[in-house]
Amino acid sequence: MALENDAVAGATIELLDSRLRRLTYLLTGDANWTGIPTAPAKPASLEDSVSRRLLSLERGLEELSRNNPAVRDVLFLHDRFPDLFRPTPAQNIPENLTTQNLASIVLSYASAFPETASRLTSLNDLPIPDARTSASLIELQPRLDKLAQTQEDQAKQISELRIRTARALQRWYEVALLGGGECWAEWEGRLEDVEREVKRQEVMRERRAKEL
Repeated sequence: MALENDAVAGATIELLDSRLRRLTYLLTGDANWTGIPTAPAKPASLEDSVSRRLLSLERGLEELSRNNPAVRDVLFLHDRFPDLFRPTPAQNIPENLTTQNLASIVLSYASAFPETASRLTSLNDLPIPDARTSASLIELQPRLDKLAQTQEDQAKQISELRIRTARALQRWYEVALLGGGECWAEWEGRLEDVEREVKRQEVMRERRAKEL
């Protein structure tokens, strides 16, 4: 049991060490001839430390967002829709492609470059909508929401009316048509019985008249 714990502890330390080397290489981008990343240089002062530099960047970004509405809007979008700012994972390039193959792939999209550039240039020529028009549209939003709610309520009422109409038609079909048909069938059966009894009485009367 002790050997197993020692093995797990050793593997954990080795994994942490490999992660530390990877982070060190990401920070410095340099390694010696043995492949061990070069340790980052110590900061000359406390202000040059990573924590202080990050704090300074955060303060600068906060000040910039207060003075620039565009930056404030971008930060708002980042907080509300963080998925928009996630980088698309890069796809691995197949190793079996030659330089000529890669060049042909790039050149196949060459016609799209000027088209995209012209579209981006045309954006500069588009007029900016009047602020008063945008404000009036924003003011209409509560009325539009109220109309949408009214439309939804009307759709529910129409659905309920359709259900009630279907039930009324079913009731009319069962009572008026089927019930009326059964009633007529019963009356017809009674009439046939009466006719049969009348004919029998007439036949008996004729026989008696002949016997007399």
